This record gives sequence, structure tokens and C-alpha cells, in this order.
Amino acid sequence: MMNPVRVILDTDIGPDCDDVAALSILHALADQGEAEIIGVTHCTSNPWGAGCIDAINRYHGRPDIPVGTLNETGFLDEAIHCKFNRHLAENYPNRYADGAGVPDAVDLLRELLAKEADQSVVFIAIGPLRNLLHLMQSIPDRHSDLDGSELIRRKVERLVVMGGAFPSGKEWNFEMCPASAQYVTEHWPTPIMFSGFEIGEHILTGGPLITEAPIDSPVRDAYERYLGETKVRNSWDLTAVLYGVRGLRDYWEAVTGGHVQVEAGGENSWQASEDRGHSYLKQRMEPELLRDLLDELLVSRYHSHLSE
Repeated sequence: MMNPVRVILDTDIGPDCDDVAALSILHALADQGEAEIIGVTHCTSNPWGAGCIDAINRYHGRPDIPVGTLNETGFLDEAIHCKFNRHLAENYPNRYADGAGVPDAVDLLRELLAKEADQSVVFIAIGPLRNLLHLMQSIPDRHSDLDGSELIRRKVERLVVMGGAFPSGKEWNFEMCPASAQYVTEHWPTPIMFSGFEIGEHILTGGPLITEAPIDSPVRDAYERYLGETKVRNSWDLTAVLYGVRGLRDYWEAVTGGHVQVEAGGENSWQASEDRGHSYLKQRMEPELLRDLLDELLVSRYHSHLSE
């Protein structure tokens, strides 16, 4: 049996419920021995993100996973981005219910990476890339005498980014912070796989979660609060997590032989060029089959409990 993939997840949990499902699926993959979650960071200024993350981790039986948050004010912290995260933080058990005392994301990331073996970490980013920008620009500290870029180069195997649209277009994560998308895309020192808007657009998941998860599930609660009567949501972040742990398999193909270019307004395009370590996912499996696979992961813990 292969060793579990050691994952750090960076998420903007709050503006969309698919971050909740992505984190839940990461836990399902950890339950199956495919992943080990070594840390989760929150990449907006919203004070309820860390508590929301911690509540979901605790619900899935992993209350000790380190959690950090962006140490800035004013970035995506408006009320429109609190459709569920404040409720989850204030109403489910977690360490950060009031938004206070959360470790700084960059300090935590440096601490986590410094402890890992070389080229052992898969970093999955499913929000704007602000934490990654700050990590790259960080200086030596008590955790490591390496600067941020060298620490990443030493410890990270690859980065998976849910961002952009391919072969060209405009997508929310890049649009919310074009400067960080530009910097990370141009300077990140390991291979990057981009999972674009089109990958999750037609995979509508969450239906079985609403009908099969118990009412005390924070994952179901988040979906119901965000979606109302809709019941299903596009699977942008879920597919990025699935690739980060399982790789291509027969789900996708990898487009290589070029690089991603991000413009000042957040638009992106694929440029044919020499190999810069960039690639992006292209659909291979039918969306309906991936939907069923992801939905089964979302409710797998309930099925396993019923069989015990």
C-alpha cells in the first residue's frame, strides 16, 4: 500500500460552500488511508474562517489539525461572505469560535513545512493565493533558516491551484487578488497543476449530502445555508482536492508544454513555451461519473457508520 499523500490545504472557506465539501472529501480520503492532513490555512480576513475549518475537522474526528489564518484586515470579510462560516464557528465545537487566538497562516506554514521531509508535501490552494504570496516572501525565522521560496522548494513536491480558466478566461480566485495570482504563478519554485473553472463547472454535487447526512452535520448545514432550495453546487474545489490526492487516474488528462500567464485584472491564458513546470487539467471522465464519485466520498462516513 502506498503511503498517504501529506496535504496542506489553503482555503477561503466562506464565500462558497464547495470549500466545505472539499475539506470534507479530504477527510474522507484520509479515512481511507489515501491522505494525511498536516495543516489547513484560511486565506481571507474573515474572522470566522478558522473556527469553521476547525469545526469541520473536529466533526470528522481530527480536532488537532493545526489551523492558521491570513494576518490582514479588509480582504473578503464582508457580510456577503458569511453565509455559513460564522454560524458554523459559533454553533459547532471548535477552538476559535470568537475568531480570536488563531495562529498566523504564514508562521504556521513555515513551522509545518520545516518539520516535513524534503519534497514530501502536496500543497492544495482553493482560494485566492494571498497566503502563498506571503509564504514565498517570508524570511528566515525560528522555524527555519531558509527563506520562503527555498523552504517551499525544499519541502513541497507540487502545488495544486484551483484557479484560472483554460485555455483562457477569467475566474474568481484569480480575480479577487490578481497580484498574488501573478506572483505565485510566475515565481512558485515547484511544479504547479492548475484545476480551472471548467473542470468543476458541470459536476454538480451535494444532493446525497442533503438527504443522507444527519442534521448535526456542519457540512450539510453549510450547504443548506448557502444553497437554499438549490441543493447542489458546482465542484470546483472538490475536484482540485481529488486530483491533489489521487492524481490524474482516468479522471483527467494533463496539458503541458507551456505556462500560465495572469494579467493585472485576473484574466489568465495558457502560453505555449518551454517547460516551466506548469500544467492544467483537461476533462477525461464524464462529469456524471465524477459527480457520483465525489458524492460518494461526501457521504462515505455515514455509510461506514451504518455498517458498524
